[in-house]
Amino acid sequence: MNEEITMSTSIMAVEAAVVESVRKILPIARATLLQQGTHLPTAILHTLEGLFPIVLPFKDDEQKRALVAYVKRQAIERHAFAVTMVTCARVVDSRTNEEEEALVLATSVQGGAPYSVTQRFWRDDDRSVSRFGEVVEGDEAAMPGQMMILPDWSEEVRH
Repeated sequence: MNEEITMSTSIMAVEAAVVESVRKILPIARATLLQQGTHLPTAILHTLEGLFPIVLPFKDDEQKRALVAYVKRQAIERHAFAVTMVTCARVVDSRTNEEEEALVLATSVQGGAPYSVTQRFWRDDDRSVSRFGEVVEGDEAAMPGQMMILPDWSEEVRH
């Protein structure tokens, strides 16, 4: 029983640390989006030594699969306890052709619940990002097309 309480407390502490880290990553992702007009998919490994970003500039599904496999291996090798994916999601309403874009941070946490953050943004006539909407966190932040990487953390135990 005491072991369960300790494990539960540890997981809650990890989840709180991840939420704090993701909240620090969001303004950096926003600044990148403003400067570049986009945000290349980026995996960020959360480790005891710090955060390690890995940019994922894939051109097709084959490259995407290879990069995701690389991130999963790196997560295990670096003993990451979470992986955050930073992406731009675009949803087009098929009835109106209106486009909605959002900055998405989707995090998988070892032993814990996933954590998502979205922030919608709008572009001006020149296609530059002109403004941001409210930050949405947790279950309400789910976005179609968001990318989440789920390493097989059980592999880490075997090494």
